[in-house]
Amino acid sequence: RLETEQNIELQFGINHVGHHMFTRLLLPKLNSGGRIVTVASTAHTMGSSENWGQGTYTPWGAYGQSKLANILFAKELQDRLDREGGQDDAKIKSVTLHPGVIGTNLWQYTPILQTLSVVFADKTVQQGAATNVYCALADDVVGGGYYDNCQLTNPNDLAENVSVRKELWDYTEELIESKGFQLPSELFTSVKDTVSV
Repeated sequence: RLETEQNIELQFGINHVGHHMFTRLLLPKLNSGGRIVTVASTAHTMGSSENWGQGTYTPWGAYGQSKLANILFAKELQDRLDREGGQDDAKIKSVTLHPGVIGTNLWQYTPILQTLSVVFADKTVQQGAATNVYCALADDVVGGGYYDNCQLTNPNDLAENVSVRKELWDYTEELIESKGFQLPSELFTSVKDTVSV
């Protein structure tokens, strides 16, 4: 088990907490019609909503949990964008996707899977990028959607759970602030606008 400098399990910290914080800080700067595209994985089906980034550790369990968190985050962000920014086509959209199993160095820390990745990998890097590009640019992308092979699809039931995604959002915001970082008080307010002088 590896951890970030803030003592957060590494995969959860990098794949979810860092993305959550970066998005929250960047959001006030996004233009109308912008997109937030979060790369998840079908590995989210191996994830649990228990003890986010804490509890019993296995490398693939932690990876699955971080990818489940990606989907929950993207969906909760879309709900909040809809509430605060309206729902017309010019508003910012948050989407998430599975890029496919791609032969990259992701497998380097699991030697047996690195060898088998030649068999598992079903896409080239270019093919894996296609759904990323589609989600970033296509006009018909649905905010809050989960995409696989450039098609809107459904993640597992846990990834669709509204109460779990709200709990994760609140937990993540509290975790970030407990580590000494400041987040904007509202989605479209920058940190500097929330600090009194």
